[in-house]
Amino acid sequence: MRKESDEMAIVGQGGEAVISSHSPPIAFPRLRWSQIFSISIFYFALNFHWAALGIIILPSQVFKIVGEQGKGAALAFVLVPGAFVSLVANPFFGMLSDRTRGRIAAWGRRRPYILLGTLVNVAALVWMAAARDIPTLAIAYVIVQFSSNAAQAPFHALLPDVVPLEQRGLTSGVMGVLLIAGNIGGVILAGSVLNSAQPLPIYQQELWLTYGVIMLVMVVLMLVTVFSVRGDKATALPEQNRPQKMWISRSALLTIGGTLAAVAIGWALITGWNMLHIANIQISGDVEPVVLEVIATIGLLRLFDFNPRRDPDFAWVLVTRLLMMLGIYTIQTFLQFYMRDVVQVANPEQETTNFVILVSLTSLVSAFVAGWLSDRFGRKRMVYLSGGFMSLVGFIFIVTHSLTIVIAAGAIFGLGYGAYQSVDWALVADVLPSHRNYARDMGVWNISLSLPQVIAPVLGGPLTDFFTHSGQAVLGYQLLFAMAIAYCILGTVTIHYIRGVKR
Repeated sequence: MRKESDEMAIVGQGGEAVISSHSPPIAFPRLRWSQIFSISIFYFALNFHWAALGIIILPSQVFKIVGEQGKGAALAFVLVPGAFVSLVANPFFGMLSDRTRGRIAAWGRRRPYILLGTLVNVAALVWMAAARDIPTLAIAYVIVQFSSNAAQAPFHALLPDVVPLEQRGLTSGVMGVLLIAGNIGGVILAGSVLNSAQPLPIYQQELWLTYGVIMLVMVVLMLVTVFSVRGDKATALPEQNRPQKMWISRSALLTIGGTLAAVAIGWALITGWNMLHIANIQISGDVEPVVLEVIATIGLLRLFDFNPRRDPDFAWVLVTRLLMMLGIYTIQTFLQFYMRDVVQVANPEQETTNFVILVSLTSLVSAFVAGWLSDRFGRKRMVYLSGGFMSLVGFIFIVTHSLTIVIAAGAIFGLGYGAYQSVDWALVADVLPSHRNYARDMGVWNISLSLPQVIAPVLGGPLTDFFTHSGQAVLGYQLLFAMAIAYCILGTVTIHYIRGVKR
């Protein structure tokens, strides 16, 4: 049970502004089902966008640029900087939207960020489509991550802002359906259009068509959400609780400075160690970004008032999600390369699409069933179940390379994935430390989503490349999926320590 305490604001007037975390929530009128759907519809666009990019487009585009050799490391080179940016941008823009007031807030605390973030996102997608080398693609992807998170963090806080408490279960269900539908739509689009076996001019036409449809979906559905919201500005902080000036507090400045200094010191130590050849051990360039990322993450958590001692349940939810997402991203990031190198299919983009479609369909079923069961038998038991299913799929990938069995395993993976997604939001909602800083705390929670996007490719890319170069590609993927199994098992263990959720 969280202790009663006030919460330090990141911004303040000279010193630190203190805002009560436990002010009673504002009552809202009930919304029609159509209003809930139209407000939530941007969630479809976000998942359509990221499923197409992460599962199909980027692995395919990287392979077309660099070829067979080094594709794993090249994919990590593109993904890691973007994931690092999302780590910072998500809680930052969440906090910023929580504190928005004045003229810009006349249109709402969240909607300006959703609108502008999406427009910049679309412009960066144009740059990605035009990229012809890995550095250009990586830079464009960084901007996509930054702008998308500028829209995502305020959007995730928008629904608690306007949806009454008694309708949040319905809204969560609607968002779950939109998430899965977006995933299916994104992979169907990219997987059916893109084929890296085509000559470069034809492939580039396919690429532009795919990116074009994504941009259209993003803009249209963003506008539907933005213009469907009523009452966004009603939840602005009362005048007596608002900081009078948007200055960064002294403690926040010290935390930022300390984090930057720690990252710089860490980088200098690693560089010095390698230059001096201490103990004849070299710290790999693949390990360095993970170390620096962890240092930066600790600083970010402190900056956004993350306190495991004060909020232990919130901390354990973050750890559980971090481990489960590591298992998911370890499989998802390298699935297309696994289809190409181990299963040896003629069209890996299409077979990856078939796998994801099956995952999405079974996850849709299990999400509804597991959500209903979690209300009766407990959320923890659903996490135990989901971790078991996803671990089983990792084991299947290790022992067999049959396309039929691999595709069928997608059904099992979907059962576990859907069960976890159905309780993931409910778990964090049960233990969120603040009633008044939804976007900031959800941004902190999303760090457990961003960090696995760094760790999974950084560890998995060089691993698969090493064994591919040595002629043992199958062994590399077997070790990769053994790691995924370990992550999922650990994620089911840590759920036990969330005391505020009894079952």
